[in-house]
Amino acid sequence: MNSNFIRWFDNIDRFFERLDAAFKSMNTSSVNMGEKNAELYAEIIGENYSSSFVNPKFADYMLGGGYGKLCSFVSGECFAMIGLKFDKKASMMEPFMQMYADIREMFDTGSLSYDSFFDRIYKYLFDSCEMFARDRIRDMLTPRDSVARKIISGSLGDVRYMYRYGDYVTDNDIKLARFLNVQTPDRINKMAEVFTMGYRRGFEATGKPFDKKRSVGIVYKIGFERLVKAAMDHFRQMGLETTLFRAPKSAVLGSNIGKSGFFGSSANKQADYDHDKDAAFFYDEALIAKKLDAMRNAYEEFKQEADVYGGPAVIEVFGEKPFDYDEQSFAMKAAESQRRMEVRYKTELSNMSNEYIKGEERSFTIISYPTPDIGDNFKEIFDETVEINCLDVNEYMKVQQAMIDVLNYSTHVVIEGANGNKTNLRVALQQVEDPQTQENFENCLADVNIPLGEVFTTPVLEGTEGTLFVKKVFLNGFEYRDLDIVFENGYVKDFICSNFEQEFKSKDYFRRNVLCNHDTLPMGEFAIGTNTKAFAMARKYGIENVMTILIAEKTGPHFALGDTCYSYYEDVKIYNPNKKEVIAKDNSFSIKRLEDPGSAYFNCHTDITIPYEEIGRLAAVDADGVYTDIIKDGRFVLPGTEMLNEALDSI
Repeated sequence: MNSNFIRWFDNIDRFFERLDAAFKSMNTSSVNMGEKNAELYAEIIGENYSSSFVNPKFADYMLGGGYGKLCSFVSGECFAMIGLKFDKKASMMEPFMQMYADIREMFDTGSLSYDSFFDRIYKYLFDSCEMFARDRIRDMLTPRDSVARKIISGSLGDVRYMYRYGDYVTDNDIKLARFLNVQTPDRINKMAEVFTMGYRRGFEATGKPFDKKRSVGIVYKIGFERLVKAAMDHFRQMGLETTLFRAPKSAVLGSNIGKSGFFGSSANKQADYDHDKDAAFFYDEALIAKKLDAMRNAYEEFKQEADVYGGPAVIEVFGEKPFDYDEQSFAMKAAESQRRMEVRYKTELSNMSNEYIKGEERSFTIISYPTPDIGDNFKEIFDETVEINCLDVNEYMKVQQAMIDVLNYSTHVVIEGANGNKTNLRVALQQVEDPQTQENFENCLADVNIPLGEVFTTPVLEGTEGTLFVKKVFLNGFEYRDLDIVFENGYVKDFICSNFEQEFKSKDYFRRNVLCNHDTLPMGEFAIGTNTKAFAMARKYGIENVMTILIAEKTGPHFALGDTCYSYYEDVKIYNPNKKEVIAKDNSFSIKRLEDPGSAYFNCHTDITIPYEEIGRLAAVDADGVYTDIIKDGRFVLPGTEMLNEALDSI
């Protein structure tokens, strides 16, 4: 084993040599920056991952005795150092480098044991909390110089600028940047205007104080710099400066899959997945308390900046082919008690964020575009996506209001599947006391979620029963096949999918990535998507399996597991365009916030959409038991909604 340890040490040493070379290449015009970028990530690209110490399976094979998991953790954490190096945050690399040096010294002196190895990693996670938390909150809330700001403010004509981030850059990323570079200024301006005005309308629609805000954080994938630059100009004209911050990758802050900040392509999705829950393996009450204290100290230091921060403006992407993840038994697995600690940590952290960046005063917007990964029809799909993002608000407002007028007098909705879909659901609706001034569904247009195209509500949990089934769906970056969910009184009672031969693997896959390690979740939202043009586009190009949920949720009825759409601002009055107040914002779980806000949220929300052709019937049912069909055999049949069928009939 000693020789394999030496091999591991040499492997890490060579990684940092490559990191230094890649960083130096950014300022050397004679060096091929693309080659240096590829060399930096070579260890985990493609088949190389099978013989990499970052791979828990290989590390276990080489080192065994539990050492493999710990060495794999350290190797994986090396890649978090890339962003720190390119951001010129050398002081933040020091705790990791010291940990590595200490482990090496213990090995050289013969004092390295599993316990001493584990304890040294724990100390790294514990001692680094304050530094990482402060850096994260400062970058998120404070418009300041950063590698991203320098790149965007410079010339974008030479797409090699992308390598200056340090993130992994693919040929598709290069193609994306080149594609945006040849778009006309008017088109880029139009895209930026839709994006930024949606952000502003999010404040206006909910009566939140936009004039108080001074900053907005843009979240984007590397390659969209030209659009980001135009959006920054639009936001500046609104009185908002932009914060640009790197998506976190270090286990000190938790998950490395989330895209909260600017981010590049994944060099290896399996590696991301294998290390996503590494931090939880080390959780105990002391570490959780330390992490929460560190975040509170950071928020307290920047509480004035938090008060004027408006929230994120997000550019999502779609097009990457679904990836079949291997549920490795060698990856770090948190104990059940640690999973519960992680859930509690995320809940308390979310509550803390809401305390400083007040839910009743903040907003957001999300827009989505395809990347060249989507295939040969990228240009055509991009063009159609731009048009879908710019659909006529007034036209859809009337169509969706026709649905709300019926739903407003209904006690529940029934949804029945067709064409092999086994869905059979009863969704209970909140009752409207004064239909002249109130409504139980929100008429959702192009503001916080772009494109437009849905009416949604918070269901009544009690009385919401039955089976939700989807043949194939893409959720939170993961594909699910034959997803079957049973609800009882609004909560998930049972679930299964066919992704894995072993049932326990399929259940763990769903529990980890959709239930977010909770035992169950309620149905926090029921909606009817009306963007049939987006559906027709997806079907035309065969991209349903790679469509972002932001658009996919508008292409059929959908159901969200987790919190309601109104979490943390239930008491803010929201009005539909007809000036009627939306009253269905709480359910019997979220209402606990009145007594104990910390116990009223799950801090997750995942939409599951059924495509139109799998709907046999969607009908509103009133108190007298009268059914009014809204969708029948995959087509809209409610008077006033017929125009939605034009796109469906064109398929």
